[in-house]
Amino acid sequence: MILGTLASVFVAACGNEPGPGSSGAGGSGAGGSPTSTTSSGGAVGSGGAVGTGGVAGSSGAGGAATGGKGGAGAGGGQSDAGGVAATGGTSGQGGVAGRAGTGGAAGVGGSAHTGIWNVMMLGDSVTESTCYPQLTDQQLKAGNHSNFQFVGMETSNQSCGAGAPISVKDEGHAGYGVTYLPQNSTRSACTKSSGCGSYAELQSWAAEKPDIVLMHYGTNDVWDGIGTSTILSAYLAVIAEFRKQNPNVIFFVSKIIKLNPAGCTSCLTNVAALAAALTPSWASTNSTATSPIHIIDHYDSAFDPTNSADTSDGVHPTPVGATIMAAITYDAIVANGYF
Repeated sequence: MILGTLASVFVAACGNEPGPGSSGAGGSGAGGSPTSTTSSGGAVGSGGAVGTGGVAGSSGAGGAATGGKGGAGAGGGQSDAGGVAATGGTSGQGGVAGRAGTGGAAGVGGSAHTGIWNVMMLGDSVTESTCYPQLTDQQLKAGNHSNFQFVGMETSNQSCGAGAPISVKDEGHAGYGVTYLPQNSTRSACTKSSGCGSYAELQSWAAEKPDIVLMHYGTNDVWDGIGTSTILSAYLAVIAEFRKQNPNVIFFVSKIIKLNPAGCTSCLTNVAALAAALTPSWASTNSTATSPIHIIDHYDSAFDPTNSADTSDGVHPTPVGATIMAAITYDAIVANGYF
């Protein structure tokens, strides 16, 4: 795990909604299509030598990550006068498939992908106003995962320490609730001057057609006491809208970080219930052959909402807290074979 050096804390408390902070870096191996070598069969002669299997193909840009091709069987030796024909060598075993990289095959359950990955970080102020996006970008690139770019109509440009990018794109929106986004939302009208989110906005985000969505959403919903089943239904409505635009979109849904803001006595209980409901079974049940859903477990991470080093208000991570989040996201992306 590669953690960025962090320089400053940029967190703004914002009443009953996540407020300002910053975000992070990452990447995948560039290069051409996998170049696994194929060994030739054994030389003709007595008992031709067995061809060895190819080495594992590295997943480079533009190519699917595939295992090395097995070596061809050695040709049987030519019978000389009185000699016995050599038996053919056995075919070499194929190399192990390399990790999916730039242009490589998508992770388990994903569709084949070529070219750069467009990645959208989607959420509320924990995404928009903290170093989480920038440090995620930084950690991915430090781990040699560079075949991606963050996309979105928002810009995270906080100071996040040495090595962190100056800015990255995202779709983080302070104060927004995921349960305001479905077309059939049952939430009461938003009373925040900054807005709470809407179906029209959801449609505009989906129209960007990202390849991967990293969704950390629900902080304000939990804070407002919205039930777990309603939040889960909103997650599925968001995923469905993105699939309308790109049937191959890959979703990473976060078990959101614990929150413990002043005055919210039920927040820790509410977020625990939401985390418990985001099971592997929920993810697999709602995945499709080309659009898998993966879980990122930020809830059970080292982030502590009562630790002033991780957060100054019990909700928004400091650069230290954002580093913890970025590390968990990095692990989830790489473990599933992307970039």
